Amino acid sequence: MSRTRLHALPSRDAGEAFQGCEGREGSESVDFAQLLPEYGGNFCAREEVATLPKMNILLITTDQHKATTLAAYGDPLGATPALDRFGAEGTVFTRCRTQNPFCQPARATILTGRYPSTHGVIRNGIDLPDDAAAESVATRFKQAGFATALFGKAHFASYFPDYPTGRVESVVDSAKVTPDWYGPYFGFEHVELVADVHNIRLAPQVGRWNWGFGPPPFGLHYARHLFRDGPARGVERLRLMQPEAAGRTWDATQTWKNQLPEEDHHTRWTADCAIAWLSRVDRPFFAWVSFADPHHPFDPPRPWCDRYTPADMRQVLPPHSPDELAGKPPFHAAWSRGFRGTEMEWANPGWSLFSEEERLTILAAYYGMIAQIDHEVGRILALLESRGLSSNTLVIFTADHGDYMGDHGMMLKGPIHYEALVRVPLLVRGPSFAPGTRVDDPVGTIDVAPTALRACGLPIPATVEGRPLGEGPREYVLTEDDILRGILAFRTLTTRRWRITRNERDPDAGELYDLREDPGELVNRWTDPALASVRSDLLATLDDVMRHDLGRTLPLVCQAR
Repeated sequence: MSRTRLHALPSRDAGEAFQGCEGREGSESVDFAQLLPEYGGNFCAREEVATLPKMNILLITTDQHKATTLAAYGDPLGATPALDRFGAEGTVFTRCRTQNPFCQPARATILTGRYPSTHGVIRNGIDLPDDAAAESVATRFKQAGFATALFGKAHFASYFPDYPTGRVESVVDSAKVTPDWYGPYFGFEHVELVADVHNIRLAPQVGRWNWGFGPPPFGLHYARHLFRDGPARGVERLRLMQPEAAGRTWDATQTWKNQLPEEDHHTRWTADCAIAWLSRVDRPFFAWVSFADPHHPFDPPRPWCDRYTPADMRQVLPPHSPDELAGKPPFHAAWSRGFRGTEMEWANPGWSLFSEEERLTILAAYYGMIAQIDHEVGRILALLESRGLSSNTLVIFTADHGDYMGDHGMMLKGPIHYEALVRVPLLVRGPSFAPGTRVDDPVGTIDVAPTALRACGLPIPATVEGRPLGEGPREYVLTEDDILRGILAFRTLTTRRWRITRNERDPDAGELYDLREDPGELVNRWTDPALASVRSDLLATLDDVMRHDLGRTLPLVCQAR
């Protein structure tokens, strides 16, 4: 079935140049800590400008964020008061799914409104080509005269390719990016980016720090921020980030209390840069604020590393019995054990191998990262309010994908489409999204781009495969996964009641869950004779709506990430 047909079926699923948030010549700082006392902080902002009369779009995303850590999705811990208020002021989509459970494909889909099998970034390690800028939603807004900007993590290209690619996000190639470069990048006329700020110790033999943090010329805008006052202070900041500075060592938990001051942390920096630009922009805008956390490692700075204790996590620690995996595909049990003791341990250290205390410690740090992000989201929303922009800005909050975080004895991400991983938060506030509304239709992050275009009265190109949120009922949402195309690949269809996953290499193997009777996805009903007709109907629908080829074949430039 063609994507055009799928899209057509109604029942289915800165103004002027700105040099960044650092204090550069010509900037005039404003103390927004006094203007917004509830949130405070280092805004690096500039003078107030007139409010904007037309609709604006603010997209805020997080990375590897389990939906059930928000109160809107049932969390009891109160880690997200700003997002809780925001959700109450808008619409909560309770069944949003990512179109791919890995970063690069998911982000390319948010950017283009197209499935990974169409835009070609079907797994991590495949870069979105430069000519895909024409497909970017930011390009559509830029062509319509909007100011466009991106802050934080883009991940449209691989950080550590097998060989240099010349892409600005490649850490080695970032050394060729001049200090005065702030875009354009995939339709964003202004960008302030992190390279790889996941402080994972991939190759300790070449240093105990991630080169995405610098020193310059390596790294991008955030690296220059860390080294803004000279090499000595920059190196000290690199040291403070490491587990050894907290009296720990790098271990399988990837969890410690980051000793870097909060004002230097990339979560604060991302918000500061966005606030500075939003305080300056003087025409309708499309801005994407992309936080890189709560992706592992789990290393929030103070005060967030102390926000929760391991004991606080007992009420959210997922129960798990190894017997649960007995009726599941065999690789589920293997995934729960992870890659402990191998060079890929960083990607999956194996939740089932941790003690209960280790699991609780990881969860406490994960929630601390989420609480820190929530605080920064609150600062950004307060800035909109102070400028009188809340009423004419459509604000969308979502994530690229989730995290198992203990569900089914697993952690992080992988090619297993449990709810914890593929379900993502989606909160929308603005005109046509009624406050206090909850929508249970299955929708996807693929719908973000057309929703933004429709809200601003811009045409939605026929190549866009998502649909504007709120446009008719939805029956299902599709998730693709080609982690190893031809070897390990899956397609998942989720409806209000059912989740079916087909193994593309072995179509006779798969998973079927009754989400109404079994919301925890504990019992695989794939071989249940009583559900034979249900399985057959769902597979027929899946076969009808999925793409069976690739719209664009792109090279794999990075084996590991």
